[in-house]
Amino acid sequence: MAASSPPMTAPAALEDHPCCEVSTGPGPVMSDTAKPGRLAESVRRKADSLELMIDASASAPDGKLRIVLDLKPSLPQASLKDPPVGGRSSRPPLAGQFSARRVHRAIEALQADTRRRLESNWLAAVCAFASEARPDLEKAFEIFLGRTRSSSNYLRGMTVGEIGVVYEALLASLGRSERKASGQYFTPDDAAAFMAAQSRTFPDEGVWLDPCTGVGNLAWHLAAAQADPASFVKHRLTLIDLDRTALLTAVVILVSTFAEENDHTALKAVWGRSRVRDFLSDEALPPHDFVIVNPPYARSPRRTGFRTAAANELFAYFTERVASTSRGFIAVTPAAYLNAPRYQVLRDHLDETQTGGCVFVFDNVPDTLFRGYKYGSTNTSKTNFVRAAITVCTPQSGEWQITPILRWAAGSRSRMFLEAHKHLVKRRIGPDGQWAKVMRGTEQLWQYLEGAPHSLSDLLVKGPTEYRLEVASTPRYYISASLRPLDRTSKHILFFADAESRDRAYLLINSSVSYWWWRVIDGGVTLPLRALRSMPMPDFAPDDSLIARLRHSETTDVVLKLNAGRHNENVKRSPALVEAVNRCVLGGAHGSFREVYAPDLFAG
Repeated sequence: MAASSPPMTAPAALEDHPCCEVSTGPGPVMSDTAKPGRLAESVRRKADSLELMIDASASAPDGKLRIVLDLKPSLPQASLKDPPVGGRSSRPPLAGQFSARRVHRAIEALQADTRRRLESNWLAAVCAFASEARPDLEKAFEIFLGRTRSSSNYLRGMTVGEIGVVYEALLASLGRSERKASGQYFTPDDAAAFMAAQSRTFPDEGVWLDPCTGVGNLAWHLAAAQADPASFVKHRLTLIDLDRTALLTAVVILVSTFAEENDHTALKAVWGRSRVRDFLSDEALPPHDFVIVNPPYARSPRRTGFRTAAANELFAYFTERVASTSRGFIAVTPAAYLNAPRYQVLRDHLDETQTGGCVFVFDNVPDTLFRGYKYGSTNTSKTNFVRAAITVCTPQSGEWQITPILRWAAGSRSRMFLEAHKHLVKRRIGPDGQWAKVMRGTEQLWQYLEGAPHSLSDLLVKGPTEYRLEVASTPRYYISASLRPLDRTSKHILFFADAESRDRAYLLINSSVSYWWWRVIDGGVTLPLRALRSMPMPDFAPDDSLIARLRHSETTDVVLKLNAGRHNENVKRSPALVEAVNRCVLGGAHGSFREVYAPDLFAG
C-alpha cells in the first residue's frame, strides 16, 4: 500500500496565534432523507456528484433514500513541517482527497440485509485494511476483531473520512433508527483536521477524550496532530461510542496507523480505555483532561440533572457535560447556541466553567462546513441549513474571541481554514445576552451603537395604525423595509404612532445597520422579530429626499424569489442608495461594510 503523506501543520505565520493552528484537506458529504430499506441496484452519475438510490419505507415521500457524494475537486493539502514520531513510515493514506467512486465501490461490496451479516462483512474488511497496512499486527487484529481478514481489501486507499461515510451509509441502508434519531452530522476530513490542529495550543500532557468516536475520524486527526502520535494513541486517548462495532473499528484504525512496529500491546491499551456507553449517562466518565467532540444535533427529551434541560437538545447536554468535566475542549456544534434565548443557560455555563476561548462561526452558503446533509434528516432540501461553530477552550485562554459568520465559496475552502483566525475579534454581549459576532472593521460601529439612546422597539406600537412598514422575515444578503405591502408569505408588519417615528425606522432598516445587526446578534435562517426590535436607534434627523428615493425604489427595485412554489416579493435597494442612507443614519460613525456583504471573505 502506498505511504500516506504525513499530517499537516500550520504555516509559520500562524504558529504564534493563541487560538489557531490549522490543517486542511477535503471532506465528504453524505445524507439520507427517509427511513431506508436495502440498497437498490440504481446508481445515477451526475457531472459533479454520484447519487445512490436506496429503497425506502412507504413512509418516505418518494420511497427513496438519497446519499449524495460530492465529486468536486478540492485544493491540494498543505504539507507538514514536522512529521509525527512513531508508527510505520508506510501508512495507509487516511488523509487526502475524498473519492466518491471508492466509497460507492465499498458500499456495494459490503452491503448486507441484516445487522449480523453487515457486522461480519465490515469487521472482516477492517481487518483486511489494517492487516495490509500492518502485517506485523495481523494476528493481533484478527484476535481483537474476532474475524479473519476478507479476501479483498475493500477499504484500500480510503481516507478515514471515507471509511466513516461507508460505515454510516451501510447502517442507513439497514434503517438503523438509533443512528438516525441522533441527528449526527459527519465531520469532513478538512473540518476534522482544522479542529484537531487547535489541540496544539493545549498543554502537551493530559488525556484526551472523544465521546462520539464513531469509526474514529476526529480521534485520528487528533492523533495525527500530535508530536508523538504513537505514544498519544497508546497512553493519552480515550474513546466512547454507543456502537461497539464502530468503536472496534476506530481502535484498529488508530493502532494500524500510529502504533510502533510490532507493538502488540497497543490494541489492549487503547481498548482498555475505550467505553461502549452513553456519554450522558449518570455513570462516571473515564479520567480525562480534554475533549474533542462532534455531538449529535437532535431534539431530546428533557434530561433532569442538566442545567440546559430546557433546551431539549442533545448537543447542549453534551456541551454542558464536556465543559463541566474537562479542563478544555474542542467542539463543533450548531452556531445557534451563540444567540438563541433557549441556550442562554449554556452560554452562562461556558462563562462559568471556562476562562475563555475562540469561537469560529461558519455560514452555510455558498459553501458549508459539513458539505452535505445529516444522517436521519427528513428534510428533502439539498441545502444544509446548519450554521456550525467550532469552539476551542484551552486552559490558558484569558478571554473570549469570536469570528463573524464566515462566508466562503467552495474554491476558497482551504484558504478559509488557513485564515479563519484572522477574523477573530473580542467577544461582545448583545442586549439579550447573545454572544455578538462582530465583523472586523465594524468594532467602532458596535461601540457607537452601544451608546444609542433608543432601540427600534421604542418606536413601535400595537397596531393596526396607518403608519406601518413591512419587512421580509427571511433575509438574503440584505434586509429592507417597505412602505407598501409585500406580496410574500413570511414578513413582519411594524406599526408606529406617527409619521416621524415610521420614517426614522424606515431609514434605519433600509441602512446597512439592519443586516449588520442581524448577522452580529443572530444570523440564523430567519430574521426574528426580537432581533429587529432590539436594533439600536441612533439619534438622527429624517431626510425627506432620501425617503422619497426609497419610496421610488419600491417600484423599480422589486425582486422575486421562488420558495415552495410561490414567488415572494422583496425590495433590494441599490448600493449607492443604501450608502446614502448610511450617511444619514450614522454620519461618519460607521466603518466599512465590505465584509458584511461579501459572499466570499477569502477570495483572491
